Amino acid sequence: MENKFFKTTLLGAAVALASAGVTAKEVGINSDFNVEVYGVAAISMVNYNTTDNDSDSSGYAVENESRIGFRAHKEMFENVLITMQIESGYVDNTDWPHGGVSGGVLGFRDTFIGASGDWGNVRVGRVLTPLYELVDWPFSNPGLGSVFDWGGIAGHYDRQSNQVRYDSPKFGGFSFATSVGRDDNDNGGGAATRDSAFASANAKYSFEKVTLMGAIEAGSDFNGVAGQDNQAYLVGFEASLPAGFGLAAAYKMESLDNQADSGVAQMGKDVEQGSYSIIGQYWSGPIGFKLGYAANLESETNGKTDKDSDSNTISGQLMAVHNGFVPYLRVAGRTVGDADTDIVTRVGLEYGF
Repeated sequence: MENKFFKTTLLGAAVALASAGVTAKEVGINSDFNVEVYGVAAISMVNYNTTDNDSDSSGYAVENESRIGFRAHKEMFENVLITMQIESGYVDNTDWPHGGVSGGVLGFRDTFIGASGDWGNVRVGRVLTPLYELVDWPFSNPGLGSVFDWGGIAGHYDRQSNQVRYDSPKFGGFSFATSVGRDDNDNGGGAATRDSAFASANAKYSFEKVTLMGAIEAGSDFNGVAGQDNQAYLVGFEASLPAGFGLAAAYKMESLDNQADSGVAQMGKDVEQGSYSIIGQYWSGPIGFKLGYAANLESETNGKTDKDSDSNTISGQLMAVHNGFVPYLRVAGRTVGDADTDIVTRVGLEYGF
């Protein structure tokens, strides 16, 4: 009944507008909104286990991380700019935490309505959490996400719906961001899960050519699991060095109280795990090289070390920027515990528009 009423209400509003002589506008032709279409074309060929350890390699495959977005903005009041955005996910991405929903649909990435001015920026909808924004960049590139992003305990959210986020303006070299939100249910539809809530924040301070960063996040009923709570924090820095060199590093600690097993919280099972990430880069004109190393330390459950729970990834990437195109070659070694190292090779081409 509720959905039917909602559709009827929209239909009634449309009829009322039509009878009043209001007609739809053709975006980009006679709309007074500023409308942008943007995106990334990104295709790569990858093999996640070139050395065929344990004969579990599926061989080379083509991965498509292309996406597209639409953004419209217009001033509503003085010093209040309203922005509306809808953005698709990567074509080949899948949202496994929410039932394996396909990522290549509109609304999968940052999709929100926001208001901004010289007082800051507020976004309501689906956006990155302030903590994950730092985890993702610069500390998981190139190819360190298997450890520093989603590897190990992973007691943090990433891009999340049901969220309200505020980003401050810069106060000299200082800025901050904070958000509150709810987890959505297991079908990815955006319905909030009861009693599941989180708060996240980050802060940055830049001076000379160095930026210091920190972030924290905490929540209840993490990933919609009743009784499972999460905490995470990160400290790091990024520096531009002379002669084209750069360096970034971070330490991250994550923990889960009452860690879930098969979707059910295990009361009294508290786990925590630290990890770190170090990335160096060098640019000579349009040619660049990045070398990164990230490691998960051994986790602890109720204060006792979990054997072989550590992991690490070392990754090197050679890339170039030419006429807006970015071809690259990446080779990484991934090791979990005392298992054999998997060699991951990727060659790709990206172009943003």
